Amino acid sequence: MKAFIVTGTSRGLGFEICKQLIKRNHLIISIARNNNDTLLELAAQNNCEMHFVKYDLQYTEGISDLIQGILKLVINTKLESITLINNAAQVTPLGSIDCCTPEETVRNVQTNLLAPILLTQSLIKQTEQWGIHRVIVNISSGSAKQAAAGMSVYCASKAALNMFTSCIQLESHRSLTTYTVDPGMVDTDMQAVARIEEGLPMSDFFREVKETGSLKSADDVAKKIVKRVLTS
Repeated sequence: MKAFIVTGTSRGLGFEICKQLIKRNHLIISIARNNNDTLLELAAQNNCEMHFVKYDLQYTEGISDLIQGILKLVINTKLESITLINNAAQVTPLGSIDCCTPEETVRNVQTNLLAPILLTQSLIKQTEQWGIHRVIVNISSGSAKQAAAGMSVYCASKAALNMFTSCIQLESHRSLTTYTVDPGMVDTDMQAVARIEEGLPMSDFFREVKETGSLKSADDVAKKIVKRVLTS
């Protein structure tokens, strides 16, 4: 049995990743602010055990307890591996940094950077004695490497997540594999937000990419991510 913890599963790429992971010998824990009944129905149809945990990852002070509760769901299962996929993210605030509110900025960094750090920290610490393989996958973005006016907070948080992952790869942890995945430009709600944001210099570019059919589908991207995850 393989266990998977996936964040940001109510829609978009996280939803599609969860959907691709639904198999009989998999145990899936879906973390999101809102449930998606379709996933639970698909899991039931395929004899796949799935649990939905409602949690807003901007509330980072509760993440250690969140992981502790999740691990109680799988502790009596004969596991060969456990995988954490840090997918949840938010693109806002968008616009010149002086127009972003402190509250929006804090929410972005908490969701995009601090939550994955604390989830990683908690999972490694709480499973250190389990004797199973651990995998941590951080969903990155091209924005981590490409500076963009009006997207400073998002770009910075994703760049920091990449560096965090690289540092963990240099540490000594028993039976741990960790890496980032840049999914490319995917047709999701986050892209839609960026296309309509007034005053965002990149909006025209995002609209053009959409209109020319250059965006990748979330389904196709999820298939590639899951294929790699299953061989990690």
